[in-house]
Amino acid sequence: MAKQARTYGGVSADQRRATRREQLLEAAFEVLAPAGPGGLTIRAVAKQAGLSTRFVYESFTDLDELVVSAFELAFRQMAAAVDAAVAAAGPDRRAQVTALVEALADFFLSAPAKGKLLSTKAYGHPAVAARRLARSEDVSRTYGALLHGLLPDRPADDPAIDLTARFLVGGFGETSTAWIQQSLPYPRDEFVHDNVELFLAAIAALERL
Repeated sequence: MAKQARTYGGVSADQRRATRREQLLEAAFEVLAPAGPGGLTIRAVAKQAGLSTRFVYESFTDLDELVVSAFELAFRQMAAAVDAAVAAAGPDRRAQVTALVEALADFFLSAPAKGKLLSTKAYGHPAVAARRLARSEDVSRTYGALLHGLLPDRPADDPAIDLTARFLVGGFGETSTAWIQQSLPYPRDEFVHDNVELFLAAIAALERL
């Protein structure tokens, strides 16, 4: 007979493990923020979370799995923020693009370590490289869907939409990385405004393709 997990205070063992996992992932971001990837260790994450290192190994095989899981969590949170902002925005082109750019900029500002982990060249952890490439494809599809929504008369398989989506992902990814690293000194509102104008200019160019 399978051994039943104990419940304490109405919280099951599985729920406690899930809570600790989330706690450890958020602790990893806290360690990344000041120390970068070089300071990220199992012991440092456990200490930041206020947990024993055995709880880290309960949730993650090794440090690489922890970093990849942190990357995936940050990506899901960013995607949810963007989806919610775009869904709540007005249907016109400027409103949709502004909602997208604002959501991304504000996510990076509110959680710099998460933004750095997600951005193109900020943290070169090898375990994240493949995930970053895969998620870049996801973002390209999201941008493509936005472009299709703004230009509904374009064919569903229009290669120019895919081209423009990838152009925007690459361009905004690079500028966001530079902005997060403070090598591109832009106040938030100016950063949003200028990137919105660049997005709109790319969409206008797409209409001519």
